[in-house]
Amino acid sequence: MKRTQRGQTLVEMAMVAPFLIMILLVVIDCGRAAYAYATLSGATRDGARAAITTGSLRPDNGWVVGAVKQNAFGVQLSPASCINDAPPAIPSMAANTGLIYVGAGSGNTTTNAPAGQAPAAAAGGCGAIVPSYAGHKALAVTIKYNFQPLTPFGSQFFPGGIVMTVTSTMSTEY
Repeated sequence: MKRTQRGQTLVEMAMVAPFLIMILLVVIDCGRAAYAYATLSGATRDGARAAITTGSLRPDNGWVVGAVKQNAFGVQLSPASCINDAPPAIPSMAANTGLIYVGAGSGNTTTNAPAGQAPAAAAGGCGAIVPSYAGHKALAVTIKYNFQPLTPFGSQFFPGGIVMTVTSTMSTEY
């Protein structure tokens, strides 16, 4: 191999390497997003299952939030300030954090909380809490999560992050 050809290979590699590294980082961000979404999906399903169970101890909002957090490995979640209200379209959240909501599922216009939650009138900006005591009522657990890409390339296109919304709805068993 001639000496000039070795130099040409080095120059070509120097020109292509930034693109290869950028593609690698985008793939890593996509993998992180897929992991976060799959984890949130499983956590909402387990939270909805906890919300609808029956027995001597009726579940409340704390029980549901605990079930969600127990199954949300690697993502930071906290209960919303008005946990039984419908989630806003775009809530205010820090990067890589999420809010948990427990409320009425589709078709349910009468109740918005698990049976163990104490009823309460509307207070402040929050709506009234109406537990699902009897009947088959749809309860939904929703997580709003603000995913922030790690790469500068992804952050440039999504400066505020990507808000993922995952909902699981199940019918009560009591």
